[in-house]
Amino acid sequence: MPGHGAIPAAIAFVGIAPGRFGGDRTGIPFSGDRSGEMLRRMIREAGLKRVFITNVVRCNPRDRAGRNRDPGAVEIANCRDHLRAELAVARPRVVVCLGRIAWRELAGREVAFSPGGRIELGGVRYLAMYHPGYVIRGAYSIREYARDFARLAQLAIDSVAVTPRS
Repeated sequence: MPGHGAIPAAIAFVGIAPGRFGGDRTGIPFSGDRSGEMLRRMIREAGLKRVFITNVVRCNPRDRAGRNRDPGAVEIANCRDHLRAELAVARPRVVVCLGRIAWRELAGREVAFSPGGRIELGGVRYLAMYHPGYVIRGAYSIREYARDFARLAQLAIDSVAVTPRS
């Protein structure tokens, strides 16, 4: 499943994999399931524009019982070039890594996942945020998540002011 959204993008959101009830069925990342509803609601409420949404892997990894599972190293490696090509085309100023797996893939394994953490690589700002599924399970407050998105909106504005793009 390819990414979806604005090109060029101001912000790219990178999740883990299409959900079995969402993107795996609709063909659009973060659509048709509760995680997608949460992510899109937060994007809308923060007033974010020119957004591109994708995942580290292209298809839904499932365990033997048919439930979502984290992708393995081989699955991530098989999709790595596709993800990098998508981001090269989308040219976001800010990449939001939704969860530890996306963060480790894009920021590097040596940089610990810490929500709110940021690094800059090649003129692009990478931001670590919780995956919306984590919020839906009640492990993180919706109010705090909304604040994270408000901070993201400010970071995106700051990125435009200090990072010229051709």
